[in-house]
Amino acid sequence: MNFNGHELFKAFHRIKKSSMGRIHKEFMQDLKPHEFFMLKTLKKMYDEEQNTALNNKLPLAPGVKISQLSRETAISMPGVSQTISTLEKHGYVQRIASSKDRRLVYVNLTDAGRQLETDVSKSCFQIYDEAATLLGEEDTRALVLLLDKLTVAFDQIDRKQGDQNQNEKAERKTT
Repeated sequence: MNFNGHELFKAFHRIKKSSMGRIHKEFMQDLKPHEFFMLKTLKKMYDEEQNTALNNKLPLAPGVKISQLSRETAISMPGVSQTISTLEKHGYVQRIASSKDRRLVYVNLTDAGRQLETDVSKSCFQIYDEAATLLGEEDTRALVLLLDKLTVAFDQIDRKQGDQNQNEKAERKTT
């Protein structure tokens, strides 16, 4: 069999379907994967803001702005807002209006959202720990090295594409 990008894509799809299917069945019955990843991104961003505020002795915001989530996830503001609304209906996040400017709204996890994120993250690590044990240390190490190489390749492709886009923009300006 001649392996190419299509085969690589299909392999990743099989891995995603296998691992995420198990996690979704056990913990995320009422959420879609993209909604959970928004929850995870929100937690990560707020944790980073907490650390920055503590280290620099700055006041801590009550949450993360939707515009920040949009930039971080590369999802449109309406898309982020819709996902946040779904998470809010499930009781996993809350919107917090700024006391100084009512137009400014922050989003943060509720206790239920924090618990869900913790439970699903533990489950993910457990599944991957089990898989690493089944693969063995040598194969796991080799797989991690190959995936790191793949990450570098994707980064090179992104940079090349970015350079091409800049060149095209520059050409359009001069013509």
